[in-house]
Amino acid sequence: MIIAREIRLILFVLILIAISAKIYLGWSFAIAVICIIFPIAFIFRDPICKVPSSPLGIVSPIQGEIISIDKVTDKWLNRDAIRIRIKMSFWDAHILRSPIEGKIKNQWAANGEEKGVSKRYTYWIQTDEEDDVCYSIAIGKHTPFIKINLLSGERIGQGKKCGYMYFTGITDVLIPELSRVVITVGDKIESGSCILAQIIHDNNNKQPAPV
Repeated sequence: MIIAREIRLILFVLILIAISAKIYLGWSFAIAVICIIFPIAFIFRDPICKVPSSPLGIVSPIQGEIISIDKVTDKWLNRDAIRIRIKMSFWDAHILRSPIEGKIKNQWAANGEEKGVSKRYTYWIQTDEEDDVCYSIAIGKHTPFIKINLLSGERIGQGKKCGYMYFTGITDVLIPELSRVVITVGDKIESGSCILAQIIHDNNNKQPAPV
């Protein structure tokens, strides 16, 4: 298990405190600090990701549970789409990954319009075959920090680490409506290594994405 880079400095400080406690205060105080270090190291772990060999596969951007699969209107790209909603719990690894390889065409940030959502960050990723995926990250009032390393115009690899969500959150992946979904509601999935759906190409029905 690897510890997430975003939390290593805090763990280093806690280890120094534990050593100082042992020297100046005794084992009882040192053990109390160590009992804090281990849960933090587990919660802020960065599991090794094995991205599947599936160029048209859409991988899960977070670890968590599938809570809904719906046909919706994608308000960002003005199209019909399938929305896969994933909930990250407190005990899941908090790493954010890209669901697919491609270029980031646009990005949006807005205050949450849904109950319990304080902010929503959405990214439009387009593959080299011009398939469009919207990656929308919703954070609640109890998510104090989020770090996202995605910028318009940049390329991102499938399953590549692109950010960190502290504690809990919900992520939506909006995919072409002709895609074949391979997971079901209630499935527990790993980020970057579990395939959510396969893109199906139908050139006769493919609609151009908005500019």
